[in-house]
Amino acid sequence: MWGRRMVSQLPWRRVPLRRGSDTIQVWLTLAVIVAAFLVVPWVAWWTASTTYGTEQRANEWAAGHSYAATAVLVRDATTARPAAGDPELPGPEHVLVPARWTGPGGGVVVGRIPVEVGTRAGTTVAVWIDEHGALTSPPRRHNPVLNASAAATVAVSVVVVLLAGVRRAVVCHLDHRRLRSWDAEWQIVGPGWSRR
Repeated sequence: MWGRRMVSQLPWRRVPLRRGSDTIQVWLTLAVIVAAFLVVPWVAWWTASTTYGTEQRANEWAAGHSYAATAVLVRDATTARPAAGDPELPGPEHVLVPARWTGPGGGVVVGRIPVEVGTRAGTTVAVWIDEHGALTSPPRRHNPVLNASAAATVAVSVVVVLLAGVRRAVVCHLDHRRLRSWDAEWQIVGPGWSRR
């Protein structure tokens, strides 16, 4: 039953009651389905591969521009709060203390790092530095597979919504044309029926 109905809807079959707008709608639906099967996989592949490559390059750049170093405290961490204008500390139990570490070029760098109150001079603390030896945040690790999957999902959704939207807009226009046509035909036929 379902198969016969589908075959009867094919646009190349001649059906005496089929209007031109019906044929356009069937061809449009067929074109949208074929476009979805051809375009959606390509969009998913292209978006995923592009995003994956970008995320990999971001990880490589971060790894090449941030270095782990070991800082040695020069002074004990006391409870005295830093002066106004110092950077934001991780919490009230942290203070900025002078420390020294070796930069990427081998030179000794001196700076202030946040440590817990009560930490003694000579204690080693792991820090992250940039290519100039200045303190920086740890490199942010991107998850290329997760980000590529999310980007591909969004791109596929956008393509499907666009294809469905185009089809819906054309079908809506065809429906308005059909209604105007039916209304014009009823204006001709209707008065003859109402006299009965």
